[in-house]
Formats: sequence, C-alpha cells, structure tokens
Amino acid sequence: MSHIKLALTGGGTGGHIYPCFALAEELLEQSPEAEIYYIGNHNKLEAQLLKQNLLKDHQGKAYSSYIKFQAIEASPLVRSINPLAIFSWLSNFAKNISLARKHLKEADIDIVFGTGGYVAGPVFVAAISLNIPYIIHNLDAHMGLANKVFVGDAAALTIAFDCLKDKPKNGRVLVTGNPVSKKFQLALKQNVSEDEKLHLLISGGSQGAESINNAIGEMLDEICDLNIEIIHITGKKNFQGFVDKYLDGNPKLYSNYQVIDYSHEMPALSSWADVAVCRSGAMTIAEMIAADIVPIFVPLPWAAHDHQNKNAAAMVEAGAAVSLDQNDKGFQTKLFYLIQGFANEPARRDVFVSELEKFKNNAAKDLAQLVLECAGVKKQAL
Repeated sequence: MSHIKLALTGGGTGGHIYPCFALAEELLEQSPEAEIYYIGNHNKLEAQLLKQNLLKDHQGKAYSSYIKFQAIEASPLVRSINPLAIFSWLSNFAKNISLARKHLKEADIDIVFGTGGYVAGPVFVAAISLNIPYIIHNLDAHMGLANKVFVGDAAALTIAFDCLKDKPKNGRVLVTGNPVSKKFQLALKQNVSEDEKLHLLISGGSQGAESINNAIGEMLDEICDLNIEIIHITGKKNFQGFVDKYLDGNPKLYSNYQVIDYSHEMPALSSWADVAVCRSGAMTIAEMIAADIVPIFVPLPWAAHDHQNKNAAAMVEAGAAVSLDQNDKGFQTKLFYLIQGFANEPARRDVFVSELEKFKNNAAKDLAQLVLECAGVKKQAL
C-alpha cells in the first residue's frame, strides 16, 4: 500500500465528531502520507468545525488543512406513519447513498470509519455497495441505531464500554475506549497543581445545565465554606441569570468560586480539576478517565435511548464514579454531601481514582492500527 485513504463519518454532536478527529491525528502520526476525508452533513457541527477552522490540533494546523470535507444532506429517521413522510425520507436516504458513493469512488477510499448518527447510515450503505471495508466505533454503553443496523457487515466493531449488552455475538469486537485529542493529553502533563484544596469543576456541557446550576446556586454559601476551589461553567444562555439570582450580580462574590459562561480551555481545566459535577456523555467520560477526575454524574434525562444514564451506570458499577438523578427530590442535598465528603476526606477521592485507572486506554493508537490493518486486508484482496 502506498498510502491509506480514509473516510470518516458520524455527526450531529461533538461526541460523534471528536473521536474522528483524535483518530485522524493519530493516523497521521503513524502514516504521514494518509489522505483523510470527512463525509458529513453540510449544515451541521461537523461541517462547522472543519470549515471554520475552529480547532487546531495536528502540529498547529487547522483540521480543515488535513481533513477534506465531503458534504451530504442526510436527515433523521422518520418517526411518522404518514406514507408521504416515509416516502420523502426514503427518497432522501437513496439520494445520500448516491452522494456518498460518489465521494467514496472519487477519492478512491480504502476504508471507512464511522461513529454513528443518522449521517453515517448512507455512508455505510455506500461502502457496502462498493465493497469498501468499514469500522464502526460505538461511543456509549448503548448501541446506536445506525451502528446496530449496519454492524453485521462491518470489518470490526470497536466499543468504549465492555458492558455493551447488544453487541453482536459474531464478528470482530474490540474494546478500545474512546480516544481523546493529543492537545488534551499534552495539557494534562503541563498543568499539574500542587494545591491541597479540592479543585471542583462544575459543567453541564456546552449549553450548560439549569438543574445543576440551580442546585449549586442554592448551596453556594455552604460549599464555599469548605476547603475547596471551584470553577463553574454555567453555559452562555444561563450565565447572567445565574449571576443575578445567586451572586447579587457580582460574579466575584466568593474568593474561592469562579463562575464563567463557557471555556475553550477544557484541557487545562480538566488538568486542574480533582472532582467534576458533569453530564455523562461519552467524551466527557473519556476526558474524566484521561485526567483522573472523579465524576459526580448528573445524566441528561432525555438523552437519546437514555444513553447517558447507561454510560453513568457502567462507571458506577465499576466503582469509578457516582451518579445522581436531577429529578430526585433529594438531589441538592445528596450533591452537597458528596462535595463535602470529597473536600473533607481527600482519601475518598483516591479510591475512585484507582478504579478510573482500570479504564485507561490507548484508544487513538489502537484505532489507527486497526484502520491500517483493515485497509491492508482490502488492498491485498484486490
């Protein structure tokens, strides 16, 4: 093989996209001449991140300088029984299979790597029709719909959680974990704090989480009296309302409490943090594991297929995390006592960190090696 040509797919959320970027980085380390493409929706996050050069990781270059974007116009699976709606969706699906086939043929793709989401479906069908091997990476403790439908013809299924119940009994299944970027890994080595206080990071994801914000706001006097330093990310839409309601309009009311609306420096914050109150999306968990942060999960109740609760349950069962239900009447009280316990008894955190260590992985390297191996199988067969 002269050099590999890889097509990535998966989109709609960062959880589907960032693992693809992490794989691309690692693949270019192992095979510098690799050609990498991303097949995704032209008006979704995957296109924005690549076209607007919002991320710069690989040797300081923007992602779009080494990943070529190829657009399709996939739509979510129709849930209606209306015949016209079903026909419209089928017509759109067929159109996008054709578009994906065109992209794969023109680039002479050797292998496809997909993380799921409805954008991946047409690409998997196109790969099957062209006899191009594809690898499915399942991010969560629940098998996504697209992944479940197309896993039977996949060259391999890689999974983040060994407890995945609906993985196929036949075929190649590898437990790799979810990959994080080299930028994230580098930040963990550079930002080591010797502060004896507990460092607590609070974040409800890029949009924030009102339930988490309100619980923290109601207990600020109590938790700020602890031996603790806190950074709280409210989400942009919640920031001013939170400051006005709980801080009398003064974001610097407490000396050991910093509230911000959003951060582009999550790798540095993750290196700083000891404990985090957070959602339980796949990539959040991957970062908690990489950074040795003890997670207090508050799963998003309406996440698709309840995957956040399932992700959190997998970590709790292993003794590596705690999980709370935001709809529990005792949510705020339980959250306070957990924070108080970690602040007052540092050894309590060590127990969880030792269990987190068991989830450490080399996901990016393992996935890149698997991609090269499966692409090599195809080349040899031609």
